[in-house]
Amino acid sequence: MHEFSVADAVLERALETAADHGTAIIEELTIELGTATHVNPDQLTFCLETIADGTPAADATVTIDPVEPHARCDCGWDGEPPTLDVSGAVAPNLRCPDCGERLELVRGKECRLSSITVPDADSSAGNGDDPMRIDETGD
Repeated sequence: MHEFSVADAVLERALETAADHGTAIIEELTIELGTATHVNPDQLTFCLETIADGTPAADATVTIDPVEPHARCDCGWDGEPPTLDVSGAVAPNLRCPDCGERLELVRGKECRLSSITVPDADSSAGNGDDPMRIDETGD
């Protein structure tokens, strides 16, 4: 199950981002997850919730934004690739439906922390109860 190692990397990035912004609590983790990665979203969520115990992300909500595959071909074809069912696993067919050449998968293989939500210490009410979203650049 590679979801655990993915969860570990995502949590590490989230904790680094929170520390960089001087916050001790993470309320939400938002992850872009390409469907072509074959990472199971439910297992990833479970792993994140498990390893976050005892960290600033212990009570964080995990939101997974699925990213569907998109491919391009040198012949000019551009779109969602057809799928193959191989032994019950559905995967993008990386052969161009127009010319038969290999497609370049340009979207759908990402797995990245896109943002974290933390309490906003500078909220207008001054009580820190309003959340603040910190977008990740992936740097």
